[in-house]
Amino acid sequence: MDRERQNGAQAEPSGEEAASSQTRLRELTRNLTERVKELKCLYGISHLFEDEKLTLDEILQGVINFVPPAWQFPEVTCARIKLKNREFVTANFRETAWKQSQDILVNGKRFGSIEVYYLEEMPPSDEGPFLKEERNLIYVIAERLGHTIGRNIAEKNVKFLYHRERELRQKLQQQMRVRVDFTRKLMHELKTPLTSLIAMSQLLNDETRGEKYEKLAKYIWESANNLNNRIEELHDVIRGETGILRLSPKQLKIGELLHSLVEETRPQTQQCGMTMELELEEDLPEAYADPERLRQVMLNLINNACKYAREGGKITIRGTRLEQAIQIEVKDYGPGIPSEIQATLFEPGYQVAYHEERTGGLGIGLALCKTLVELHGGRIWAKSRAGKGSSFYFTVPVKEVKS
Repeated sequence: MDRERQNGAQAEPSGEEAASSQTRLRELTRNLTERVKELKCLYGISHLFEDEKLTLDEILQGVINFVPPAWQFPEVTCARIKLKNREFVTANFRETAWKQSQDILVNGKRFGSIEVYYLEEMPPSDEGPFLKEERNLIYVIAERLGHTIGRNIAEKNVKFLYHRERELRQKLQQQMRVRVDFTRKLMHELKTPLTSLIAMSQLLNDETRGEKYEKLAKYIWESANNLNNRIEELHDVIRGETGILRLSPKQLKIGELLHSLVEETRPQTQQCGMTMELELEEDLPEAYADPERLRQVMLNLINNACKYAREGGKITIRGTRLEQAIQIEVKDYGPGIPSEIQATLFEPGYQVAYHEERTGGLGIGLALCKTLVELHGGRIWAKSRAGKGSSFYFTVPVKEVKS
């Protein structure tokens, strides 16, 4: 019995050990309480960031109000978020000597800071009167603030750019409507007297057959028709630029169309002292294109070859199969095109610039070709070397391209 009492006495902790255990327990409880406060702070801040109804100012004010309760001595803690152009503070805010702060970075650059102050002197700890855990907490809050502010700035920029783009688009559409309306009126003003001129010149040509005025009447009629064609080309270019030019594509036998064009233009090429060759790849598939517009492109290219490459003596037209398209080449053997202007060939106004013999006109033929080819979903380009002639290429799809 005495031995049992002796063992029991040895199992009972001494007063010092009990006090030490209680101290450790209080320390653990205090640390746990501090961590819970920090978690509550982060949880509350996360909810603010997730609330899409809140403005940025409301979020920042809410964040700063969550800060003091998370620090070790909340009753004497105040805080401030200080940005470039404004600040957000707790109701009891006052600057003191006991401060902990962290920079707020937006896209890697300092945008402001978050500051925590004690209103009176507190016992020293890891960082002045502040805990190392509080340093980690203020760092995390500053990081989240930087992300949120950055996202808000980006959203504002996107909205600004969207509204700016919409305004510019509306202005452009208005300008396009004005331009189209002006073009229609211009076409009407030009074509009304021109139509009468063509009819009267045709009548004059018919009435003067066999007489000395027949050539003069024919020149008048041809010139009136040429002017009418130029007006139609200009109208097509403008409609293409404004997006109102429409095609009527269908499956067509490209070989038959090219054969027909060669025969149609043979008198013109012979008059220019040139011959024309047609080279088609065997089993060339059908193209998906507007035959009238494709014919317009070819006539423009052949006409250019006749005007600018007469000394070459020959024009070659080639048709070859690509993977999903047909490539057509119109090649001449003339003087070629200077390299410095090749990049501007398909812009309006440049057709007379690469030849000494100025033929006049608006220089819209190649620009119209580019518009028509691109409306088909193809592309057009040129290759030329001085003294080696020029080749103009364009592609047309072999089947309908789904948009």
